[in-house]
Amino acid sequence: MDLNFSNEMVYTLPFYLGPILVLSILNYVRRQKHYRFNDTLTNASIAVGNLGFSLILLLGVVAIYSHVFEQYRFIELDQTNPLIYVFAFIAYDFCYYWNHRFHHMIGLLWADHIVHHTGEQFNLGVSVRISYFTELTMWMTFIPMALMGISIEVFLVVSYIEAVWAYCIHTEHFKKTPVADKVFNTPSHHRVHHARNSRYIDKNFGGVLIIWDKLFGTFQAELDKDPVVFGVRESYPSFSPLVINSYYLKNIWKKMQLSSTPWEVVCSIFAAPGWLPKNADRKTFYSATTRISCRDFKPYDPQTSLTTKWTSFIRFCVMLVLFTYLMSNFGTIGAVPATILSLLFFWLSHYNGIVLDGKKIGAYPEIIVQLLAASFVYWVAQNTQDVIVASCSIGLMVISAVNYIVYRQAPMTQQSFPVDASQQSDAL
Repeated sequence: MDLNFSNEMVYTLPFYLGPILVLSILNYVRRQKHYRFNDTLTNASIAVGNLGFSLILLLGVVAIYSHVFEQYRFIELDQTNPLIYVFAFIAYDFCYYWNHRFHHMIGLLWADHIVHHTGEQFNLGVSVRISYFTELTMWMTFIPMALMGISIEVFLVVSYIEAVWAYCIHTEHFKKTPVADKVFNTPSHHRVHHARNSRYIDKNFGGVLIIWDKLFGTFQAELDKDPVVFGVRESYPSFSPLVINSYYLKNIWKKMQLSSTPWEVVCSIFAAPGWLPKNADRKTFYSATTRISCRDFKPYDPQTSLTTKWTSFIRFCVMLVLFTYLMSNFGTIGAVPATILSLLFFWLSHYNGIVLDGKKIGAYPEIIVQLLAASFVYWVAQNTQDVIVASCSIGLMVISAVNYIVYRQAPMTQQSFPVDASQQSDAL
């Protein structure tokens, strides 16, 4: 099996982001509030970064799964029999339930999965708001499928089916579907899963089927008397994908620093997210947002100027060009330029995030962009002498510089809820 997924990653982009773009435009035209610019652009930035990391991590995951299937499968199954897809689907959905539940039960796994839950609106954008390292933590619970004789080709087919379903159920447009709600994980059930309301936390882990939650006692219906409020208890005061992807790791580190015994250090990493060392004060360990009731909670939404939004969108377009070039030339471009462009991509995503946070930034983020881009142009000049690539790179440098000059007007910022000063500095 060909383990180069770079073309698939490029082709996935329009299917990933296209519907989100269309719905965002419709949302704006109809003056609805389902999609916010800052939140949607952050979701898209995280999604593109996730695709890049997935390309690398999938190589190892597919290799491990295929090796287990070839060497250690317990039974021989006819991979051409259509029924194997039914069997594989049920097995995958069952494994997904436990995988998902483990990601809520184990701190280190929650550090990865929490990225998906930090979205404070519920729309298709949240469906692609997935941690950079998801492929690294997801694969282990699916290895039993290889042992049961399900080939990687069949596994990938059912995983794509689950992924499409997961993408579609992130919506508020379908309120209740009484018949489907009995068997399937519907938008209503998944809204419950994304809520910060006490009664809804750690409920409805199912993938396509909701029957596993009903069997194992984790099912909760959406109640009219308790409207869903989306997000996590400790909301993150930043739109930077790098901050969002690393924030909970800081919590784990804080727990380890407060630990007084080796066992507490272990628990800091692997215990449930709500666990704290004996020396930790729950009131001061978490930010003030954890104490805001669902009734009073408002999404993090600093107000920025229209000019700032346009410059952020242009910067995101530059990121898409970088990503497409990287994926299209993956495996041939070489380690040095791939590293430079990857650093540039992730720096641009962070740069965009702090701009959308409404922070006053100096010239240093743009200087880093120009230095990284110039390094790539130098490499091209020294190694490939590709005039088109060099010219396009210089063009992007000019666009980025002009974009920064236009942005320089100070944006107005308006916090939607109080943020601890210490956490605000962390976001920068």
